[in-house]
Parts: sequence; structure tokens; C-alpha cells
Amino acid sequence: MEISKCYEVLGLELGASMEDVDAVYSARLMQAIRQEAKEEKALLKAAYERIQEHIYQSVETAQTRDPITELLHRLNLEHFQVRIQQEILQIYIKTNGKAEVADRLYQHLTQLELPEEISKIVIYGMRSSKAVLWKKQFDLHVIEKNDLDLYSFKNRYVLFLAFPIAMSFAVLLHTIGFHRVFIFLQIWIHEFGHATIAWFSGRRALPLPFGWTTVIPERSLFVYFGGLILLGLLFRAGWREKKRSTMIVAIVCAVIQFGMTWLLPEDTFDMWLSFGGVGGEFYLSALLIAGFYFRLPDYFRWDFWRYPAMFLGANTFWTIFSFWRSVKQGTESIPWGSLIAGDSVGDMNQLSEVHNWSNAQIINTYTGLGNLCWFVLLGLYIFFVIKHRRWILERIVSKPL
Repeated sequence: MEISKCYEVLGLELGASMEDVDAVYSARLMQAIRQEAKEEKALLKAAYERIQEHIYQSVETAQTRDPITELLHRLNLEHFQVRIQQEILQIYIKTNGKAEVADRLYQHLTQLELPEEISKIVIYGMRSSKAVLWKKQFDLHVIEKNDLDLYSFKNRYVLFLAFPIAMSFAVLLHTIGFHRVFIFLQIWIHEFGHATIAWFSGRRALPLPFGWTTVIPERSLFVYFGGLILLGLLFRAGWREKKRSTMIVAIVCAVIQFGMTWLLPEDTFDMWLSFGGVGGEFYLSALLIAGFYFRLPDYFRWDFWRYPAMFLGANTFWTIFSFWRSVKQGTESIPWGSLIAGDSVGDMNQLSEVHNWSNAQIINTYTGLGNLCWFVLLGLYIFFVIKHRRWILERIVSKPL
């Protein structure tokens, strides 16, 4: 019997889900039994078995099925079929066991990045291609274990709320002037901005929290290879824990380190060193915020430390971002001089007097860097919102946070 004819016998549209087929078949079969319509009963059974066989043997596209298929192979489920139909992920596994296997399989499936349109998972235990032993259904987009764990990187409440809460709190602190309480942390990030330029350029540097960074201008093989070893360990940890983002960061940093150490001229290094203080307040604070969304190797305990890092990054970023906006608007002046060594050796003085930067170039460069960091952070946040848009809309429309 043609598959389209089978759906027609059951009164369903071609491509209806197995869940709908089960429901309609059960109702029509009971009706045929009550009416003692043996021919109709046989026809219904034949149509149902043909549809069941068709669904069991159907093949979805490799792109959708690949991670799921890989998981099923890892779980040593040799005979299975996968199908996605009308927002339902249907998995058919050949088994003689009990339905507990479905619970274990579901727990593994929730760890995958399933397509956002999937709202339900139905797992069928098949005795044969025609005989269903059991069926279990799981609804997605509801509160899961990860959503109750503040340390989980898959907690969708945290992904949705952390960035706006942190930035709103930073704006509030700045508005009431309370951000000055954390000025020592901003100063230290400023000094780390100098130090990161030095370290990536193969120079010794010691950032101190009272507004000074000691930098040895000569290249150091110890610093270069020490940094390279640390990046290698970071890559190895990412490889061992299968964190591709960690491995990519390690590779990119190693390339930047090589270029800045061996290819950067001395005068350009000196310019970047002067630029890196205020520049670091922008890009290091933005990095602390962006890093909130990405896992690091477990021994960093980043699942905990990312919260204070987000708070520190948001407060520092908004303080420096709003300050340079004020400089651009003319309500604040360029910060000449330095905290300790006086007016002649400040970062802005070095850029202006040694490297011939105009006031407009200084202002436009820092405000441009601030805008770039801000748009990157917004883009990252929007990416996660879009990724979980269905879940977020369901929470807003039907379920209060």
C-alpha cells in the first residue's frame, strides 16, 4: 500500500507525526472493534503498520542527525532511527529492555545543542520494525536541572539576565558616584593593560595595584617561552575536556604573541605600551564580561569566578566608556599626567609628545575602541538571546521568571 494511501485510510495528512498516528489509530481501531468491522480493522492495522515502518526507516538530513547519531553510537545503540517532524524529535531504538533506557537517553540528549525548533522528544522502544514495546515522551523548553544551577553554563535564566543586570548595576553605581569605591580595581586593570602588552611582546612586567607597572624593555626568552608553555597547557586542557573555544583562544593568543614579540618594532611596542593602559580598561573589562558565557577548563573554577569577574568588568567598562564619551562631548578633558610620576610621563603625554598623536586622534581612538567593545558585547548577548529565543518567549508570555 502506498504511504500516502495509508495516511488517507487513517484520515491524516501525509507526514503527520507518529504521536498523531498512534492517537488516531487507537480511536479508529476501538470504533471498528465495537462495530465488529473486521475488514476495516484489518485495513487500519495494515495502514498503521505501513506508516510505522515508513517512519522507522525514514532518514533525516545528516546535518540535523549527526550529533544525535553520534550520541546513539556512543551509547552502543546499534539499531535505531531518528526523525524530526513538526517540532518533535522521534527516536526509534530496537530493544527488548524496559523504558528506563529512555530516561538515560533523554538526559544525554539534553546535553546536546539540539535545534531550537524542537519542543518535544518521543522515544520508541521497538521490539521489531512493526511492534512498539514502549513509548516515552519528554517536553523541552521547560525548567531543567541546568536552569536551577547558578554555576551551569547552560542555565538559560543566567544567560538571559546576567549581562543586563550587571550593566544596569554598573550604570546605577556610576550615577550615584559609588563606582569610586572600586577605583583601585579599575587602576589595577589599567596596569594589567600595560602588562598584557609587555607580556605578549616578550617583556618582563609587574603590574602593581597603586598605579604603576614595572616593564623591562629588553625581550626575554623566559617570558616568551613561559607564555608559550602556559598557552600550550591551556590548549591541552581544552583538548582533554573537548572545549574548542579554549583551544581556539590558545592558538590565537600564540599567534599574537609571536607577532608582537618578534615582528613588532621597538617604537611601535612603546606606543602600544602607552596605549595599553586605558586601552586595557576597555578590552580587558570587555573580555571579563564576554568570558562569562564561555567555559574554561574545570581547574580554573570559572563557573564561580565568572560572577565577580562580570561585576568587575561591567563596572570598569561603564566607568571608562562613559568617561571617554564625556571627553568626546567636551564635558571632560583628556587625562594628562600619571598617578605617581607626575604630569610629564603620563600615557596621554607619551602618545602626544613622543608618538605625535593629536588630541582628536587620542579621543577618537579610545571612543572608537569603546564603541567596538560595546557592540561586540551587545552582539554576543543578542546571539545567546536569539539562540534561546523560543524558551525566552515562552517564559515571558506564559511563565513568569
